[in-house]
Amino acid sequence: MARRKHTSAALFRKNDLSSWNFVIFLTLAFILLVVVVAAMKNVSLDLRSKAGLACPQLSLPRAEDCPGGWTYKRDTQGCLAFFCDNITE
Repeated sequence: MARRKHTSAALFRKNDLSSWNFVIFLTLAFILLVVVVAAMKNVSLDLRSKAGLACPQLSLPRAEDCPGGWTYKRDTQGCLAFFCDNITE
């Protein structure tokens, strides 16, 4: 009858956990990647606004401020804006 190989519990536990090191490393790396991407989501918008390149937030103009009416179109920088159509008679 063949003799069974006997391994201690400590050696088995060490070998079993060491095989999971790479999986644990990949999991932590993925979590770090998700955190960094979430933190960097608005950085490009922040840089544009700090440089003065972001379009301003629009609010509806008052109708009585322009007797000819307002036109909604792009300005020279490519941002959407309201322009007053003055009626000259």
